Amino acid sequence: MSQEFTLMGDIIRDHGERMQNMKRYYPFFRLAKNSLEAYGDGQFKDLDMGLIVMAVLRFFIEENQFKENSVTYPMYEKFMASFLRRECDCKLSADEAKELIQYIFDKLCNDGRPFIYTWYDPVKKVNVQERVKYIDSRFDGDTLVYFITGDAIEFYLDTKEVKDESKITTEQLLLEKMLRMNNIAGALDVVRRINGEVGRLMVRRDEVVRLLAQNIFAGTKALDEFSQSVLSWFKEEQNLFTSNKDLVDQAMIQAENDRQKSPVSQGKAMEEAAYTLEDVYLLDQELKRAMRRHSQLLSACTDLCRQADAMIEKAKISRLRNVFSFDDFFERVTSNDCVEGLEAFVKPLLGMNLHKTLNLYQLDKLLDDKPEEEETGERVGKGVEENYVYSDEVVLHRIENNFNIFLKVLFEQLTLKGQFDLKYLNHMYEMKFTEDVLKNSDYFSFLIHLCQKKHYDLDHIRRHQDTFLEGAMTAYLNGKEHMWEGLAFDLEFIPQEILTLKTGVQISNIRFQVTKGGRDHG
Repeated sequence: MSQEFTLMGDIIRDHGERMQNMKRYYPFFRLAKNSLEAYGDGQFKDLDMGLIVMAVLRFFIEENQFKENSVTYPMYEKFMASFLRRECDCKLSADEAKELIQYIFDKLCNDGRPFIYTWYDPVKKVNVQERVKYIDSRFDGDTLVYFITGDAIEFYLDTKEVKDESKITTEQLLLEKMLRMNNIAGALDVVRRINGEVGRLMVRRDEVVRLLAQNIFAGTKALDEFSQSVLSWFKEEQNLFTSNKDLVDQAMIQAENDRQKSPVSQGKAMEEAAYTLEDVYLLDQELKRAMRRHSQLLSACTDLCRQADAMIEKAKISRLRNVFSFDDFFERVTSNDCVEGLEAFVKPLLGMNLHKTLNLYQLDKLLDDKPEEEETGERVGKGVEENYVYSDEVVLHRIENNFNIFLKVLFEQLTLKGQFDLKYLNHMYEMKFTEDVLKNSDYFSFLIHLCQKKHYDLDHIRRHQDTFLEGAMTAYLNGKEHMWEGLAFDLEFIPQEILTLKTGVQISNIRFQVTKGGRDHG
């Protein structure tokens, strides 16, 4: 049986391989950091050592790999002299240039020693030292020649990403090869890399949306690059997913057949087949996850196009409006630390003309103006008074009407039955007003108000009200002096009996008992 994949197992198992890939980057960052600050009293500290390293590696690849020539130090010196003069604008004498070129070469070769890259191996529980060289040397006859190492070539090629290529497509072609070779473990690693690439593209999509919201021009450029490198490959990627899923299904069937076909040495065969079948099952689950996330990425990218169109249209409209934002202007001035920029903001305020004058022409016009002796007023028709009903008044009116309905049924049943419980009362409400009445929020409010007291006497309530519900009872009884005269009743709560209403709410049952004025208490 293969070991179950866990997060910790992935970290520990793959760490060594990742560090082996990372070691080829280590010399570059060692060289790019402060390599020229200590030379010549710091006069060459502005030279970009990273650019120089890449230039030298490209020169060695050209000579060693393409032209198949051995590189001698004079060949390197000639190249570097031309590069420093043309690309770095270094105006040096012949002796100064020779010394600088020699110093750079010693740094690149690390004075003949390899760069030591140390990392901790969590499997072996020890520190591991890796020795890395970009440029090595050997004797070709009596001549000392220099050549680029394999680590340097891999580093140089890894740093150049091909934008017109889909990594998902490349990985799927590799996945197809792994499946046809029955390399299930290798195929599983490839699918996990595909999942990681889909996650990276999803993050990149979110970054494009944020950039569009912040800077429409930079966001549009990022959207074009994202569309060219991602959206154009979706159809081919989907087709490759389908074909690889068919291969995984075939591998699943084959693993199941291999598990059952050996009657002779069935124990060993079953053990080997179970291991293969589990691996294929994990591969199938991981591939399904990759296909699902890829479909989600396609939907997100489709939404991205619609969002981008809306943002671009909004930006076009906003640029057509003549608007000056004082907040944006102040933020730009602050970020640029430009005090002079405040002049354009403050000068108009300081140059206000506070002394007002009256034009003589306007004065003559006022003197010559002779208004009519009688001014006719505006005729205003008789208005119609409108009564406004506010939302709280509408709610209060609805509650009063509903409470009146609930009270009428309650009083009728108390008069007729004399004694019943809440379950019976709910049934009567459903019979009169359909079962939807028990879903009404006012009904729950009515029950809550009703449970505030355990005894109600309508004659006493007509004279004095203690609660909101008693006030509603009084309003309902107004004009019905002889209808419920002398009625009094008690409420008894039954906690051990739980009622479940139509809405799923559970409440304790209640027993209603007439104490005066009912059918049995006339």
